[in-house]
Amino acid sequence: MAKLLIIEDDPFLLGILAEKIKEGGFDIDTAMDGEDGLNKIRKEKYDLILTDMVLPKNDGFKILEEMHSSEELKKIPVLVLSNLYDKNNIDKAILLGARDYIVKAYHTPEEIVLKVKTFITKEGI
Repeated sequence: MAKLLIIEDDPFLLGILAEKIKEGGFDIDTAMDGEDGLNKIRKEKYDLILTDMVLPKNDGFKILEEMHSSEELKKIPVLVLSNLYDKNNIDKAILLGARDYIVKAYHTPEEIVLKVKTFITKEGI
């Protein structure tokens, strides 16, 4: 069973994403800030990480930077889920290793879950 970490500070969205992805047969772990997310990434083995970019304590860029600087951690695929949708932020996230960048404002929670499940299936996770 694939293990995913969702890092999102909006409890409503976090709950929806975690529940819907869990229904797909995946093991879900969650964090509501970047510090907790980074601690979990360092300690646990995840098959996929879904992270917001605007987070308390450490933002998504800090998470991507730390993961990108580690030979082991940079192998874990990361999908960004954010409302920072200007080209510079998207390009920076992709440069730091994000595999995709999903803009929250343009998708319903159900569409986001579908995109995550599609990615998981396509990547064979």
